[in-house]
Amino acid sequence: MKLVCYLQLPSVAEFSLTNEIANEFTKARPDIELVNCFTEDEFIEQLPTADAVSVWVFKQEWFAIAPKLKYLCTPAAGRDYFKVVPPAGVEMRYGSFHAPIMAETVLGIVIGMSHRLLQNATAMRADNDNQEAKAWPRDAFTGYATRCYKKHAIILGFGHIGSEIGRLLKGIGCRITGVKRTIGAAPAWFDADDRQVTLDKLAPLLPFADHVICVLPSDTGAIHVVDKEFLSSLPPTAFIYNVGRGVSIDEEALAIALNEGKIAGAVLDVFEKEPLSIDSPLRTAKNCYLYPHVSAVSPDYLSLYLQDLAKEL
Repeated sequence: MKLVCYLQLPSVAEFSLTNEIANEFTKARPDIELVNCFTEDEFIEQLPTADAVSVWVFKQEWFAIAPKLKYLCTPAAGRDYFKVVPPAGVEMRYGSFHAPIMAETVLGIVIGMSHRLLQNATAMRADNDNQEAKAWPRDAFTGYATRCYKKHAIILGFGHIGSEIGRLLKGIGCRITGVKRTIGAAPAWFDADDRQVTLDKLAPLLPFADHVICVLPSDTGAIHVVDKEFLSSLPPTAFIYNVGRGVSIDEEALAIALNEGKIAGAVLDVFEKEPLSIDSPLRTAKNCYLYPHVSAVSPDYLSLYLQDLAKEL
C-alpha cells in the first residue's frame, strides 16, 4: 500500500507533518510506503499511484487523478470535515486520537476560570492604566474564586473526548453528568454521584450546573442546543465551554447572557463560522475568552494521529 500525506499547515507547526514523525509510522508499518509531501504540486504528482492519502484539504476534482485511491484520511475528528463526495470504493476516515490532548486543555481552562486565573492573568502587568490600583490587586480575586471540588460538570457530547474530559474532571472532585444520544454502560470511573442522560432529560439539571462543556459534533443535528432558553436555565455562577463545533451554541444569545451577567463566563475554541468575524459580539462580551480552534494543539499531535492510522489501515 502507498500512503501519500500532505499535512502542512504553516500557521500551526504541530499540524504540519515532518519527516521525523513520518519515519515513526514507517517503523511501525514497514509494509506501507509513506510519501510525505510538502507542497500541493508534490501531492498531485503522487496521487495517480496513491492507495491512501492523508490530508487537511482534498478537492473533488482530485478523485479523477487518483484511480487507485481506497482511503481518504484526515487527522480532523469531525465527520463533516470533508466537503467532497467520494466515488464508490473510497472510504473516508477521521482521527480518533484527540481525547487525551483536548481533555487536558479543558481541565486547564475549567480550573483557570474557577480560580479566576484566566480573568486576572494580567492584573499585575505594568502596562495597566491605573498603576496604583494594579500594584497589588488582591481585590480582583476575592469573592470570586472557587474550587472545582464537588462542582457539577455537564458534558454535552459524552463520546471518546467527552468521557475523557469527564474522567479528568472527576479526578479533581467534580460530579459528572454526561449527555449522549444513546445511554450505554457507565464509565468505570463513575460513582453514585455521576450519571448519563439523553438531551431531552437535561432541562431539570441545568439550574444545578457549575460547568457546561460542549463537545458536540455538527453532523447530528445539534444546532443551537445551547440557546436563549438553555442559558436562562443556568445559574449566574455557571461557566460555558465549547471545544466541539461552533454550531451547538447560539452565539448572539450567549453574548447577551454574558453581558447581562446571566452566566459567569465562557471559553470558546470553536465558532459557527471560522475564522470568527472581527465584529462578532463575542469579541466584546464580558468574561468571554476566545481561542482560534487550538484545543488539540500539542507537540505529539501528528505522532498520535499516525499511531492511530497505523492500526487502522
